[in-house]
Amino acid sequence: MTDIPRHWKPLKQLAPHEMYRRREVVEETAKHYGINMDEAAAMLDREAASCTYWVNNLYQVEMGQCGPDNAITHLNIRRRDGAAIFDWRHMQRIKTELCGPEREGFQLFPAESRVVDTSNKYHIFVWPEGVRMEGIGWQSRDVQYDERKDVPGLRQRAL
Repeated sequence: MTDIPRHWKPLKQLAPHEMYRRREVVEETAKHYGINMDEAAAMLDREAASCTYWVNNLYQVEMGQCGPDNAITHLNIRRRDGAAIFDWRHMQRIKTELCGPEREGFQLFPAESRVVDTSNKYHIFVWPEGVRMEGIGWQSRDVQYDERKDVPGLRQRAL
């Protein structure tokens, strides 16, 4: 993809301890789950063993596998400042950088009985290479890069 948003910095990989072994994260995990610090650290270490971690100026991403045969890539995304802001172009960019430009992903809005909502995180589930969500979405590319402020309902911001 050649059209990188002007304020975007590419994601870089972090070691697991740089993301989750910080004292405040261990403390909050222990408090949330009602366990001691050692148990919380062990829990975080187990999760970190099966994930990679990525960060840029705006977002942090935990990337792991899920689904049947662990064939689906799970991107657990949050803003570094903790804000609850969703920018579609940013989510698309994260998916493209970490999984590739031709892999398709989706965001699930689950039944209330399956909701997980512990912090301002967004989840993208990315299909394996070559798998498409046939019959859903568009079949060809159509992107507007010009800023459009003059037509209500067609507003777009420049990259």
